[in-house]
Amino acid sequence: MASAPGKRIYPGRWVRPEWLGGSPEWTAGLRRHPSALWVAAGLLTLCALLPVVAFPALYVAAAACGAFYLDNEPLELLRLPGLSAGRLLVRKVLTAWRNYFLLTLPFTLLAILAHPRTAWIAAAWVPLAALALLYAVVAKYAHYVPESPRQQPLAARFGSAGFLVPVLLPLSLALTVSYALRAERNLNRYLHDYD
Repeated sequence: MASAPGKRIYPGRWVRPEWLGGSPEWTAGLRRHPSALWVAAGLLTLCALLPVVAFPALYVAAAACGAFYLDNEPLELLRLPGLSAGRLLVRKVLTAWRNYFLLTLPFTLLAILAHPRTAWIAAAWVPLAALALLYAVVAKYAHYVPESPRQQPLAARFGSAGFLVPVLLPLSLALTVSYALRAERNLNRYLHDYD
């Protein structure tokens, strides 16, 4: 008996979409790479036990979660909620933040308990992690083309790198603003046939 195609593509039914706010990006990402998830959890646990390393490691994890937003989902999934482009973008960003901060909560608590004197680093980690995820979402939808795989130009790659290479961070910030405006226009074109 042949297995269903969905089981080959998305093994690991223990990751449920409703746990991740219905996000196809996070569900697919976690289901496709279960071994990477366990390796990341092990590394984050180890880093949480080391002084000063925990929050930078959580920030790198946020930048890595941006990879979930490289693949484009079908247009039908975007039309399903019946939202305007702006509201859909806000929902996608809020879901990305929710998923990331909920998944990193155990490591954050472990880092604070292990090294309470370094908890002040979280003041930089939280906004930078949120900004990296915001960039990943708006960059995806600024270049969204239905049924098209990984349409990320060179500038978008430099923008992603800016969250890991401080010299490029100003470029990432400028691209975040530009891509946010472009993403709304691009989604309006597909969701509501606006030009």
